[in-house]
Amino acid sequence: MEQIKKDIFISYKNDGSGNQFANRLWQDLEAIGYSVYFNSKEERAHSFPERLRTAVTNCRDFLLILSAGCLDQLQRHETIDWVREEVLCAKEQDKHIIPILLEGVDLPKDASDMPEDLRFLPHIDAIRFPEQYVQSPLDVLQGVLKAKKVGSDRYKDTFNSNPYYRIEEDYSNLLTSAKSGDVAAMYELGMMCFYGATDENGSLSKWDYENAAYWLGKVAESESDYKAHAMNILGRMYYQGTMPRVEQSYEKSYQLHVAAAALGNEHSALEQGYLQRVAVGCKFDYDAIVDYYQTKIKNGDDISYLALAKFYSQHGRFEEALELYDSMSSVSPEAEYQLGILYRDGVTTNPPQPDYFRASYHFRNAADENHLQAALEYGLLCFRPSGNLKKNFAAAEKYLTIAADGGLDQAQYLLGYLYRTGLIPRDLEKAVDYLEKAKEQGNSLSALELAMLYQQPECQNYGKAFECAKMATSHGVAEAKLILGNLYFWGRGCDADMNKAYEMYSAAASHGLYYALIMMKKIDQILDANR
Repeated sequence: MEQIKKDIFISYKNDGSGNQFANRLWQDLEAIGYSVYFNSKEERAHSFPERLRTAVTNCRDFLLILSAGCLDQLQRHETIDWVREEVLCAKEQDKHIIPILLEGVDLPKDASDMPEDLRFLPHIDAIRFPEQYVQSPLDVLQGVLKAKKVGSDRYKDTFNSNPYYRIEEDYSNLLTSAKSGDVAAMYELGMMCFYGATDENGSLSKWDYENAAYWLGKVAESESDYKAHAMNILGRMYYQGTMPRVEQSYEKSYQLHVAAAALGNEHSALEQGYLQRVAVGCKFDYDAIVDYYQTKIKNGDDISYLALAKFYSQHGRFEEALELYDSMSSVSPEAEYQLGILYRDGVTTNPPQPDYFRASYHFRNAADENHLQAALEYGLLCFRPSGNLKKNFAAAEKYLTIAADGGLDQAQYLLGYLYRTGLIPRDLEKAVDYLEKAKEQGNSLSALELAMLYQQPECQNYGKAFECAKMATSHGVAEAKLILGNLYFWGRGCDADMNKAYEMYSAAASHGLYYALIMMKKIDQILDANR
């Protein structure tokens, strides 16, 4: 049987207005990322086909397009009526049925005006769409759909879908040319295998590192234009440990990258600098690293300014780092951010003395260029200022929002905390939103805040409070153990369990939370009284 698996099934009468509307709705839903079954070529005559029954069975949402002709047909209960069969199949499978009313169409107020097996339809909430609808009704529909947008998984099963390219034929031709000594074919074949386009049989199934190493090794022995890049890939394979039948070797990786860099390969030059900086595959040589970056700077590589400044900073040469970052600050938000770090940590003076004023200046400049870490740092300084800085919760909200909307979980947590506590205008909806985003990234303090927030009347959801308390407890947050003990004791979000409550209180008491000791005594008294 054909397996049709689409999240949304569109049912319609092929009567002009119904078909045209269904076709447009299908295109619009697909365009914004939903998986939709719609077949405009169905004849909709004769017996109900099994493929449609399968599609209805596998969907999550069943959209019933009710044009005037479709509703009339359902009420007349025609013998051959695919829409009716689709609706009854959806009802039988307990699907999420969403009637969509076109202009001028209303379901009967009296369910007895429908055939007996369709009398459930008038009791279902319907959505009204004008035939020439705009975006807002589509937003309404999305709000009730159970299906989720396919998103990045939309093409997860798409496989060798280019109708103009036959990889088996290409692979076979390249193999013949490579065996005859064609270096270009050897290179292309090796790269095809390295990037997983084919295995030794020419099928799209896995990376074939063995053939990649063999053919790129041949290219590396040549004097062709492909030599340097082949050496770069071989160096990566030694570094990753994917070279067949040999152990992972940082030393060989370094040697290959040095040789490839000498031939002008930019990627290997970067790898050489990295391996030298972290002393992997080679001995640490401070002067050689500085010479390497200074040579690249002289050749016009601006990125090396930042790399050398970072290297200076890591090795205590703060004046040199400061000078380089300062020279780049007008064109590089990263340089501004790093200047802020140096001033914040006070490493520009001896003994170290933090300069929060200068740090805030550079953090703000970088943040205004949408540097997320700088926005977080400036927001932190506004939230809990040091030195001569003053609190500025409005600025904290502004810059933490930049970092939070950019995905930084610490900023999401702090912003949620500000909204929850009312240090800025209190907004529990925003608090929950940001704290949930941080929790999804594993931020345990956000889970703790939510465990308390979900017990407040405005956001009450004891089930979520319980799950958040469990998460924070699993991360070792002491207060979360006390909260989880309370939830077990009161039976909120879970079945009351004195033993588990006692266990959590005991764990909390070990952190000095003395209220837990009181609750442990209470449990002892309750259990003693009921023995």
